[in-house]
Amino acid sequence: MRAVRRTDRGVELVEVPPPATGVRVRVTSAGICGSDLHLAATGPLPQTLGHEFGGLLDDGTAVAVRPYVACGSCGPCTSGRPHLCTTGLTRFYGVSIDGGMADEVGVDPACLVPLPTGVDPADAGLAEPIAVAVHGIGRLGVRPGQRVLVVGAGPIGLCAIAAALAAGADVDVSARRETRQAAAASLGARPAPDGASYDLVVDAAGTADASADVVERVNPGGTVGQLGTWWDPVALSGAWQLKEVTLVQGFLYSDDEFAAAAGLIRSVPALRAALVTHRFGLADAAEAFRVAGDRSTGAIKVVLEP
Repeated sequence: MRAVRRTDRGVELVEVPPPATGVRVRVTSAGICGSDLHLAATGPLPQTLGHEFGGLLDDGTAVAVRPYVACGSCGPCTSGRPHLCTTGLTRFYGVSIDGGMADEVGVDPACLVPLPTGVDPADAGLAEPIAVAVHGIGRLGVRPGQRVLVVGAGPIGLCAIAAALAAGADVDVSARRETRQAAAASLGARPAPDGASYDLVVDAAGTADASADVVERVNPGGTVGQLGTWWDPVALSGAWQLKEVTLVQGFLYSDDEFAAAAGLIRSVPALRAALVTHRFGLADAAEAFRVAGDRSTGAIKVVLEP
């Protein structure tokens, strides 16, 4: 079968044996995440890429796939926090084991989440980034009527906007690119007024510039939700301490949050249109990665469809 891997020649489509274990998922959708771009940049890898994916079971059931396999026996797992499993990253589809950029994947049954009726299987891969936002907004305790600023309107930023609006918040957004500002507006977010400050700010960009922006925008004693991944070291200025800012991290998600994310694909149809800017077949994986990594293309979420 076909699979996308990072070889010594770059990202390319290769032939690999079909999965020998797990429940077979015939992939219909696999999104390219920023982490895939970073992984591919490290050099050749032994595993098939892709942790944002879903597809069809042999009986036709449409599913999204929660990409981590929790051990079930460590402290976090036994205390109801499997997303913090101490060995979860060693069994993570697309990161440490074969992922979803392939014709099919053998998946642990515990990772299968049925898609709600009416959700196109071509959008199954969107459940994962939405789940990141659902978890983060939940950790922040966003309440109806609360005013929230989201900094960054890439995939995680747009998902955070949708999750915060679904929680009943009023959402402003700060985005550098007009196309992303427009995508945020299509979901119901407003441009952040100059000089406005907030009790709750979400950093969905994960950059040094965004870190400086959020601490300037947050009120003294306020909270910053860190949903954008810090791929490079980020220095926190003394303003974080001076303002006594609470920093709340979000990374993965529970089963319930993943299921709620799949529900948002159906209940917020504008999110699909705002997120997905490009779709490619597996044979065009190298070009898909190029487009996803090139800011001049205007790409937000690039999806591979076997």
